[in-house]
Amino acid sequence: MAKPRPVAGVDPARRVRPNARRILATRIDEVWSYSDDVTHPGRLRQLHDMRIGFKRLRYLIEIFGDAFRADLTPFLEEIRMMQDLLGDIHDRDVQVPMLQDHLERLATDDAERARDLLARTPPATRARPSSERDYRRFAAKWERSSTSARRPGIMALLERRTQERDELYARFLTEWRRFEDTDFRGRLESALGIRPDERPAPTRRSPRSGATGD
Repeated sequence: MAKPRPVAGVDPARRVRPNARRILATRIDEVWSYSDDVTHPGRLRQLHDMRIGFKRLRYLIEIFGDAFRADLTPFLEEIRMMQDLLGDIHDRDVQVPMLQDHLERLATDDAERARDLLARTPPATRARPSSERDYRRFAAKWERSSTSARRPGIMALLERRTQERDELYARFLTEWRRFEDTDFRGRLESALGIRPDERPAPTRRSPRSGATGD
Protein backbone atom coordinates (compact mmCIF):
# COMPACT_ATOMS: atom_id res chain seq x y z
CA MET A 1 0.00 0.00 0.00
CA ALA A 2 1.35 3.41 -1.00
CA LYS A 3 2.22 5.71 1.87
CA PRO A 4 0.45 9.07 2.00
CA ARG A 5 2.48 11.86 0.47
CA PRO A 6 3.80 14.45 2.95
CA VAL A 7 1.90 17.75 2.90
CA ALA A 8 3.99 20.89 2.66
CA GLY A 9 3.11 24.23 4.19
CA VAL A 10 0.72 23.17 6.97
CA ASP A 11 0.85 25.72 9.79
CA PRO A 12 -0.83 24.82 13.11
CA ALA A 13 -1.11 28.52 13.91
CA ARG A 14 -3.33 29.19 10.91
CA ARG A 15 -7.07 28.68 10.60
CA VAL A 16 -8.51 25.27 9.70
CA ARG A 17 -9.58 26.05 6.14
CA PRO A 18 -6.17 27.06 4.70
CA ASN A 19 -4.53 24.00 6.22
CA ALA A 20 -7.37 21.73 5.10
CA ARG A 21 -7.07 23.16 1.59
CA ARG A 22 -3.38 22.25 1.43
CA ILE A 23 -3.99 18.75 2.75
CA LEU A 24 -6.88 18.09 0.38
CA ALA A 25 -4.96 19.47 -2.61
CA THR A 26 -2.23 16.90 -1.93
CA ARG A 27 -4.68 14.02 -1.49
CA ILE A 28 -6.52 14.95 -4.70
CA ASP A 29 -3.23 15.00 -6.56
CA GLU A 30 -2.37 11.58 -5.13
CA VAL A 31 -5.51 10.09 -6.66
CA TRP A 32 -4.89 11.68 -10.05
CA SER A 33 -1.24 10.57 -10.05
CA TYR A 34 -2.60 7.14 -11.03
CA SER A 35 -4.49 8.43 -14.08
CA ASP A 36 -1.94 6.90 -16.48
CA ASP A 37 -2.52 3.46 -14.90
CA VAL A 38 -6.30 3.48 -15.25
CA THR A 39 -6.34 2.08 -18.79
CA HIS A 40 -4.09 -0.85 -17.86
CA PRO A 41 -6.24 -3.54 -16.17
CA GLY A 42 -3.19 -5.57 -15.18
CA ARG A 43 -1.68 -2.88 -12.97
CA LEU A 44 -3.21 -4.36 -9.85
CA ARG A 45 -1.03 -2.58 -7.32
CA GLN A 46 -1.65 0.85 -8.82
CA LEU A 47 -5.41 0.32 -8.94
CA HIS A 48 -5.32 -0.79 -5.31
CA ASP A 49 -3.26 2.26 -4.34
CA MET A 50 -5.70 4.47 -6.20
CA ARG A 51 -8.49 3.00 -4.10
CA ILE A 52 -6.54 3.86 -0.96
CA GLY A 53 -6.10 7.37 -2.34
CA PHE A 54 -9.85 7.74 -2.84
CA LYS A 55 -10.41 6.41 0.68
CA ARG A 56 -8.05 8.96 2.25
CA LEU A 57 -9.60 11.77 0.22
CA ARG A 58 -13.11 10.75 1.23
CA TYR A 59 -12.31 10.61 4.95
CA LEU A 60 -10.57 13.98 4.87
CA ILE A 61 -13.47 15.66 3.10
CA GLU A 62 -15.79 14.18 5.72
CA ILE A 63 -13.53 15.55 8.48
CA PHE A 64 -12.97 19.02 7.03
CA GLY A 65 -16.24 19.42 5.12
CA ASP A 66 -17.80 21.81 7.64
CA ALA A 67 -14.91 24.24 7.13
CA PHE A 68 -16.05 24.94 3.55
CA ARG A 69 -19.11 26.81 2.32
CA ALA A 70 -19.80 24.56 -0.66
CA ASP A 71 -21.99 21.47 -0.40
CA LEU A 72 -19.48 18.65 -0.79
CA THR A 73 -22.01 15.81 -0.48
CA PRO A 74 -22.29 15.16 -4.26
CA PHE A 75 -18.51 14.91 -4.49
CA LEU A 76 -18.38 12.53 -1.53
CA GLU A 77 -20.96 10.26 -3.15
CA GLU A 78 -18.92 10.06 -6.35
CA ILE A 79 -15.67 9.44 -4.46
CA ARG A 80 -17.31 6.71 -2.37
CA MET A 81 -18.64 5.08 -5.55
CA MET A 82 -15.15 4.96 -7.07
CA GLN A 83 -13.66 3.67 -3.83
CA ASP A 84 -16.25 0.89 -3.69
CA LEU A 85 -15.72 -0.05 -7.34
CA LEU A 86 -11.97 -0.30 -6.90
CA GLY A 87 -12.52 -2.26 -3.68
CA ASP A 88 -14.67 -4.80 -5.52
CA ILE A 89 -12.00 -5.08 -8.21
CA HIS A 90 -9.33 -5.65 -5.56
CA ASP A 91 -11.43 -8.39 -3.96
CA ARG A 92 -11.43 -10.27 -7.29
CA ASP A 93 -7.72 -9.59 -7.76
CA VAL A 94 -7.14 -11.41 -4.47
CA GLN A 95 -9.66 -14.20 -5.02
CA VAL A 96 -8.71 -15.20 -8.59
CA PRO A 97 -5.06 -16.11 -7.84
CA MET A 98 -6.17 -17.93 -4.68
CA LEU A 99 -8.59 -20.08 -6.69
CA GLN A 100 -5.95 -20.73 -9.35
CA ASP A 101 -3.44 -21.76 -6.69
CA HIS A 102 -6.03 -24.05 -5.09
CA LEU A 103 -6.65 -25.81 -8.40
CA GLU A 104 -2.92 -26.29 -8.87
CA ARG A 105 -2.61 -27.76 -5.38
CA LEU A 106 -5.48 -30.18 -6.11
CA ALA A 107 -3.76 -31.30 -9.32
CA THR A 108 -0.50 -31.82 -7.43
CA ASP A 109 -2.30 -33.77 -4.70
CA ASP A 110 -3.98 -35.98 -7.30
CA ALA A 111 -0.64 -36.73 -8.94
CA GLU A 112 0.82 -37.74 -5.58
CA ARG A 113 -2.22 -39.90 -4.78
CA ALA A 114 -2.00 -41.61 -8.18
CA ARG A 115 1.67 -42.44 -7.63
CA ASP A 116 0.88 -43.75 -4.16
CA LEU A 117 -2.01 -45.84 -5.44
CA LEU A 118 0.13 -47.36 -8.17
CA ALA A 119 2.92 -48.03 -5.69
CA ARG A 120 0.49 -49.97 -3.51
CA THR A 121 -0.79 -52.04 -6.44
CA PRO A 122 0.75 -55.56 -6.31
CA PRO A 123 3.53 -56.00 -8.91
CA ALA A 124 1.83 -59.08 -10.30
CA THR A 125 -1.30 -57.09 -11.02
CA ARG A 126 0.69 -54.34 -12.74
CA ALA A 127 2.62 -56.89 -14.85
CA ARG A 128 -0.36 -58.67 -16.42
CA PRO A 129 -3.03 -57.11 -18.68
CA SER A 130 -5.76 -55.42 -16.67
CA SER A 131 -9.13 -57.11 -16.53
CA GLU A 132 -12.42 -55.23 -16.28
CA ARG A 133 -12.53 -56.22 -12.61
CA ASP A 134 -9.02 -54.84 -12.00
CA TYR A 135 -9.92 -51.60 -13.73
CA ARG A 136 -13.10 -51.14 -11.72
CA ARG A 137 -11.27 -51.85 -8.47
CA PHE A 138 -8.56 -49.33 -9.33
CA ALA A 139 -11.16 -46.76 -10.49
CA ALA A 140 -13.08 -47.13 -7.22
CA LYS A 141 -9.94 -46.56 -5.18
CA TRP A 142 -9.05 -43.55 -7.31
CA GLU A 143 -12.53 -42.06 -6.99
CA ARG A 144 -12.33 -42.28 -3.20
CA SER A 145 -8.97 -40.50 -3.08
CA SER A 146 -9.18 -38.08 -6.01
CA THR A 147 -10.12 -34.41 -5.72
CA SER A 148 -11.75 -34.39 -9.16
CA ALA A 149 -15.24 -34.03 -7.68
CA ARG A 150 -14.26 -30.68 -6.17
CA ARG A 151 -12.70 -29.18 -9.27
CA PRO A 152 -15.80 -28.31 -11.34
CA GLY A 153 -17.20 -26.10 -8.58
CA ILE A 154 -13.89 -24.32 -8.06
CA MET A 155 -13.43 -23.85 -11.80
CA ALA A 156 -16.93 -22.41 -12.12
CA LEU A 157 -16.26 -20.01 -9.24
CA LEU A 158 -12.95 -19.00 -10.82
CA GLU A 159 -14.65 -18.29 -14.14
CA ARG A 160 -17.37 -16.26 -12.40
CA ARG A 161 -14.89 -14.17 -10.39
CA THR A 162 -12.80 -13.53 -13.51
CA GLN A 163 -15.87 -12.38 -15.43
CA GLU A 164 -16.96 -10.18 -12.52
CA ARG A 165 -13.53 -8.58 -12.42
CA ASP A 166 -13.72 -7.77 -16.14
CA GLU A 167 -17.19 -6.26 -15.75
CA LEU A 168 -16.22 -4.22 -12.69
CA TYR A 169 -13.10 -2.90 -14.39
CA ALA A 170 -15.10 -1.90 -17.48
CA ARG A 171 -17.55 -0.03 -15.26
CA PHE A 172 -14.72 1.67 -13.37
CA LEU A 173 -13.08 2.75 -16.64
CA THR A 174 -16.39 4.23 -17.82
CA GLU A 175 -16.81 6.16 -14.56
CA TRP A 176 -13.23 7.43 -14.63
CA ARG A 177 -13.68 8.70 -18.18
CA ARG A 178 -16.82 10.47 -17.03
CA PHE A 179 -14.77 12.04 -14.23
CA GLU A 180 -12.32 13.31 -16.82
CA ASP A 181 -14.99 14.46 -19.29
CA THR A 182 -16.84 16.44 -16.61
CA ASP A 183 -13.63 17.78 -15.01
CA PHE A 184 -14.46 16.25 -11.64
CA ARG A 185 -11.08 17.24 -10.24
CA GLY A 186 -11.40 20.85 -11.33
CA ARG A 187 -14.92 21.13 -9.94
CA LEU A 188 -13.90 19.60 -6.62
CA GLU A 189 -10.89 21.89 -6.31
CA SER A 190 -13.08 24.88 -7.16
CA ALA A 191 -15.57 23.88 -4.44
CA LEU A 192 -12.68 23.69 -1.98
CA GLY A 193 -11.22 27.00 -3.12
CA ILE A 194 -8.04 25.39 -4.49
CA ARG A 195 -6.62 27.45 -7.34
CA PRO A 196 -4.79 25.72 -10.24
CA ASP A 197 -1.53 27.33 -9.13
CA GLU A 198 -2.00 25.77 -5.66
CA ARG A 199 -1.82 22.23 -6.98
CA PRO A 200 1.20 20.32 -5.63
CA ALA A 201 4.15 19.92 -7.94
CA PRO A 202 3.86 16.68 -9.97
CA THR A 203 5.57 13.70 -8.38
CA ARG A 204 7.65 11.50 -10.66
CA ARG A 205 6.55 7.89 -10.39
CA SER A 206 7.25 4.98 -12.67
CA PRO A 207 3.94 3.99 -14.30
CA ARG A 208 4.88 0.32 -14.15
CA SER A 209 6.13 0.30 -10.58
CA GLY A 210 4.57 -2.69 -8.87
CA ALA A 211 2.64 -3.65 -11.99
CA THR A 212 1.82 -7.29 -12.63
CA GLY A 213 1.02 -6.77 -16.29
CA ASP A 214 -0.97 -4.74 -18.79
